[in-house]
Amino acid sequence: MKRAAPMLCWIALLVTGAATAQQQPSALTLQDSIRIALQNSRSLRTVLQDERRANARLREAKGAGLPQLDVSANYRRLDRVPKARFPSFDPITGTFSFNEIEIQPIDSGTATVSLSQVVDISGLVRTATDAASLFSRIAALDVQRTRNEVVLQVKQAFYDVLRAQELVRVAEEALKNAETRRRLAEAAVEAGVSPRLDVMRADAAVAAAQQAVITARNALQLAKAAFNNVLGRRVEEPVELLPPDENVPEEVDYNQYLQEALTRRPELIQASLGVSLAEKQVTAARRDVLPSLLIRGQWDFNLKTSTFQPRESSFTTIAALQFKIWDSGQTQGRIEQARADADKARIAVENVREGISLEVRNAYLSLLEAREKVAAAERGLQAATESLRVARVRYEAGVSTQLELSDAELAFTQAQQNLVNARYDLRVAWARLEKAMGRYAQSQ
Repeated sequence: MKRAAPMLCWIALLVTGAATAQQQPSALTLQDSIRIALQNSRSLRTVLQDERRANARLREAKGAGLPQLDVSANYRRLDRVPKARFPSFDPITGTFSFNEIEIQPIDSGTATVSLSQVVDISGLVRTATDAASLFSRIAALDVQRTRNEVVLQVKQAFYDVLRAQELVRVAEEALKNAETRRRLAEAAVEAGVSPRLDVMRADAAVAAAQQAVITARNALQLAKAAFNNVLGRRVEEPVELLPPDENVPEEVDYNQYLQEALTRRPELIQASLGVSLAEKQVTAARRDVLPSLLIRGQWDFNLKTSTFQPRESSFTTIAALQFKIWDSGQTQGRIEQARADADKARIAVENVREGISLEVRNAYLSLLEAREKVAAAERGLQAATESLRVARVRYEAGVSTQLELSDAELAFTQAQQNLVNARYDLRVAWARLEKAMGRYAQSQ
């Protein structure tokens, strides 16, 4: 037993370590977060079903121009056998008599096989197929548009969590500075060089810093809950993130950003296809008055013959030509409606183009502003750090008041917060610009 005891201890430690490792949440990278969000996004799953429906609609439209094979059968049973009486004259006896002949059996059955083909002499089927193809492409672009938006939401939520974590660190550091000032104040009071009021002020500063820490930690939990919501996870699920290893690129000419957006944004491509779709509807409305031709071959099988239906099978060929002569202006009304929809679609293209241009412009200016704020915040933190150092030396030497040190600490904390916010504002501004250019539309 003494020899087995060390081995049992090692096994217990390994089991405990494995259980602890399972409880620890795995750290997520930005790409992991995007992948999870795209898998769980309800909005993305919804438009994927719309794309599926559009593809099925295209298959239906193509099938309308292909041969159609139909099979039907029926069985009939009568209450009695139908018979017909025919007169008969006997020349020998000179008398008339009636003979009964069974017209059809009491039960009968038939089967029909027909093969039909629409001859698209008016081009109506072809137009409908082209329209369905355009509709399918628009649905696929809607998936890209939704993906573009989801990725931006993930990046913003991801950066918000990291921002909140940094602000918690800043608040905790401010609390440490306040506690250090209280210790310095207590030492100065014990040395008889400062009044007891300095300790009371330091206690108030510590209490305020503790409240700031509580507020920052609560903001972090809210950011994590919002992050989980974007990813489609339980809001209380633990969140641990790895900082992204990506840098904001150097500034590029605005016109390049705009040109890329006008080329890649799914919304603009959708709007352009919407014009083509509306024009197809105009064409379809015009061709609705053109002749339509249907060719059909039909095999009929008589499962039970009779005297008046002796044939077991027959074949029939049908060619049906139909066209409208006068519909009281219904077709013209549909044409005008389709033309109005086409004009409306062209206006929508311009609206989408202007909206994209404005979005790119706003994102670009926000990026420039964020860059300048980061540079200013870095200079401000350098100045605040040096000011805090000098204020502490002066306070410890007894040549300045606690108010001067308090102001320096407050300025230092504010400078840290400004730098944290500026850096993450820069990341968010770049993410918004990438979204405005449509870079997240493709599969990640």
